[in-house]
Amino acid sequence: MLRCAAALSLVLMIAATGAQAHVRVFPDAGNTQAPACGYTTFVVRVPVEKPIATKRIDLHIPKGIIVYGVQPKPGWQYNLQTTRGIITMITWSGGRLLPHEFDEFAFLAATPKVTGSVNWDAWQYYEDGSIVKWTGNPKTETPHSVTTITSGHCTK
Repeated sequence: MLRCAAALSLVLMIAATGAQAHVRVFPDAGNTQAPACGYTTFVVRVPVEKPIATKRIDLHIPKGIIVYGVQPKPGWQYNLQTTRGIITMITWSGGRLLPHEFDEFAFLAATPKVTGSVNWDAWQYYEDGSIVKWTGNPKTETPHSVTTITSGHCTK
């Protein structure tokens, strides 16, 4: 009976960990909230969930988020896609994340003036040519990351 309970605990722990092991975007040290009208360092956490290396990550920047700079990441290059001078996507490529590894990629951005939620869509490219699109709603198998924009110190 004790072995059964221990095995069940292990399975539940692995399942709970796996549910959080998707590409996620965190403002300032792992929070899920950021104040409106602020400057925030966002961190994109990329785990490898397949037995194949990750070779590229595309992060689509939500409307209202203004990216000012990307932190260099040794072994990786970044490319910025813009529309009318505003950064709309960051691509990190050139490096490799092996199975059971993760890494974090950072950038500095201004948050919107309005409160609410912003959704971060990300595409994760694997060496076998497969792509996982982290673009679904929170209850799907491939959810996008969500940041809540809270009231801040906006001036009119």
